[in-house]
Amino acid sequence: MERTKKPEVRADGKIRYKKIGGGSLRINRQIIKPGQIFLAYPDDIKEGWKDVVIPLDDLPITDQTPGELMPGKEAEFFLSPRGKSNLWYNVVDSKGKILNDKALKKAVAEQLIEDLVK
Repeated sequence: MERTKKPEVRADGKIRYKKIGGGSLRINRQIIKPGQIFLAYPDDIKEGWKDVVIPLDDLPITDQTPGELMPGKEAEFFLSPRGKSNLWYNVVDSKGKILNDKALKKAVAEQLIEDLVK
């Protein structure tokens, strides 16, 4: 039989995170070293840090997470130029996710959007 710790439910909304990867990180005037476990609000963790900072507690569940579609609303797809090129494009959904692996020419990208809408 293994011992398990129940995650603490904090009234202030902070959850535990662990810093993985090398280098240090500054969050709210606090220096976080590699391998360190720390407390922070989910809003304090920037999008660029989410690959080196992992949550140890469950993230709070909201009614609707950002990027989630409303019930009954269709997904929308857009053409987005790839870099500064006018020749290559990406197909992006309404959540901001790129749907193609390789760069596509404009005609092929438009055909992919038509196929996705069907």
